[in-house]
Amino acid sequence: MKILVFLCFWVSFFTSATQTINSDNHLEIAQGLLQTYERQHQRINTIIGESTDLSEIEQNAIHKRLIEREMNAFGTVNLIVDEIVKAEQAGSDVAEFKQSIVELIQKRMYVLDKEIKEQQQSFIKEQAELEPKSTAALLSYMHFLSQQDLVYSTSTNAVLDLETLGVAPETAKEGLIDKLYQRSEGFAGLVILVGNQQDELNRMLRITPTDQSLKDQLAVVTEQLKIAGESFKLSVELLTNLGFDADFYQSIILKLGGQLTTEILDPAVLSNMALRAWSVIVDYFSENGGEWVFKLLIITAIFYISRTLSRVFRRFLTKSLDRSNLRLSSLMKEMIISSASRFIMVIGLFIALAQIGISLAPILAGLGVAGFIVGFALQDTLSNFAAGMMILIYRPYDVGDVVEVAGVFGKVKSMNLVSTTILTFDNQTLVIPNSKIWGDVIKNVTAQQLRRVDLVFGIGYGDDIEKAERVLAELVNGHKCVLQSPAPTIKVNTLNESSVDFIVRPWVRTEDYWDVYWDLTKQVKLRFDLEQISIPFPQRDLHIIKELD
Repeated sequence: MKILVFLCFWVSFFTSATQTINSDNHLEIAQGLLQTYERQHQRINTIIGESTDLSEIEQNAIHKRLIEREMNAFGTVNLIVDEIVKAEQAGSDVAEFKQSIVELIQKRMYVLDKEIKEQQQSFIKEQAELEPKSTAALLSYMHFLSQQDLVYSTSTNAVLDLETLGVAPETAKEGLIDKLYQRSEGFAGLVILVGNQQDELNRMLRITPTDQSLKDQLAVVTEQLKIAGESFKLSVELLTNLGFDADFYQSIILKLGGQLTTEILDPAVLSNMALRAWSVIVDYFSENGGEWVFKLLIITAIFYISRTLSRVFRRFLTKSLDRSNLRLSSLMKEMIISSASRFIMVIGLFIALAQIGISLAPILAGLGVAGFIVGFALQDTLSNFAAGMMILIYRPYDVGDVVEVAGVFGKVKSMNLVSTTILTFDNQTLVIPNSKIWGDVIKNVTAQQLRRVDLVFGIGYGDDIEKAERVLAELVNGHKCVLQSPAPTIKVNTLNESSVDFIVRPWVRTEDYWDVYWDLTKQVKLRFDLEQISIPFPQRDLHIIKELD
């Protein structure tokens, strides 16, 4: 026990110390990331200021490149928000620093909204100068979607960052959802439009299969559909992240599945994906490996402490219930002990899950829903469970009792909340659902310490009744297992068709019932034969009357 207390103390001490250190580290990391972002933003502003003397084409090229750098730099803000949340959870005072980040995000969201509009206007102007369904128009479309995807993704992250920091950007969020919804609707219409164009071009190619211009147009619209599909998927994903129900777009996305997934079969693509995945895994564990090792040690310690406490408490509870004056059934004792032991393990599990950052609220809600579904599906089993609870509370029988239940006579071998196992006297094991037992008559033969043995002996009408009564009394009172209190009953009971019947009713301990029954039956027969007292068997006299002619 001292070892357990010592272990709990050190686990608590190291946990507290680690939280304090982590609190300071998270705040320092967040401040360092902010400085990195400010340096990146300063470089971008410097380049913009030095590009005023360049040609329009050069300025446009630099502007598009700088937009990408700006969006990538804004990704640093996501990391800052994560560190602020961790520092706040660890107990640091980050109110002032958090407010400055909120103002920074709100300012950048205005820039992002402005950038979306400028990209749209520039694309419309550029498309007007290009030939429709040409390679140049397709390249322009690809670049426009790429830029838009980047800006919309950054805007969504900005809204989610504000919500993480406790700010409710309802106006900005609703505006962003409206734009993404309008964008998704445009893509949905484009799928139908381009699909129709593909059908038309395919029909034309069946007529003139050698027309290269038709083939080029078909290749362009097919690639356009593929590119639009990728941006469509991203838009739907961003809408879902913002809490908008965009499930109705899934059927359209599934229609694009062939165009969206064929390239994944390319070995080079698979190789690059594997390398990127491995790089992400290595980077993650290099940054968070130490923290996960510490959490694993904490979880292991919690598991062993919970298991040890569960076992100790189980032994303590078992001894307490055995020594208690409460007349509890074996089923009740086992249920109390098992429930208490499992409760300690469940508490330990919840503590361990909390240590690795898993929220318990969704788990508990999920368990509630799952419990309702399981309960509905297992109605018959639950009725057995309810009957088992009634048997547990009212204790009509216990393990070891001889009972007659549901038409079965035997000894109770084991019982649980669902069923009772009966061992019959010819050594058959029968498992009976508790609902059948509780809904029928329960006869407990061994529930009482004393039982009355009911015997009936008949003598002939020509025998001496007084003598027979003395013989029966002598045999009953002389048996070592027959109790004198209550006194046995020996009386003439019935004048039967072929015999005068005596009832013999001695009282015995329950465990001696069958021994007394068999002994007295044998002794009465032997003694009656010795005393020449007959035991008649059923007989009938026939009188034959002959009629005279």
